[in-house]
Amino acid sequence: MTRSLFTLGLIAGAALALVACAATPPPVDIAARCDVTVKFGSYGMGIDRPLAERVAIAVKADRDIARVERKPWGREGEYDLCLEARTGRDARAIYERYRATLPGRALQAPTSIEGPDGLRYETIAPM
Repeated sequence: MTRSLFTLGLIAGAALALVACAATPPPVDIAARCDVTVKFGSYGMGIDRPLAERVAIAVKADRDIARVERKPWGREGEYDLCLEARTGRDARAIYERYRATLPGRALQAPTSIEGPDGLRYETIAPM
């Protein structure tokens, strides 16, 4: 009898734990939306800092952008720059504007940009 009460207590405790877990909503990452992402990579010598600075200056002055988030990911200064468009602004136009700032050939470091509807551009590596 004691054993069955103990087992019943374990089952009830496990059920309560499962209910508590299910009742807790997963955390919502409000900052997860990036309408345009500019990715600054490295060939092993760091990012293209002059380009990153030009983009940062342009982003700061851009009235079409509601929010900017810098997401570091590498050991040599690599990071993604997440741009969120203001409500009613054209994310495709923002993509095209920043796409035009990227060089065709990247001698110093690779840079890429991703936009709405699968738009993507990558600088060409030196051969």
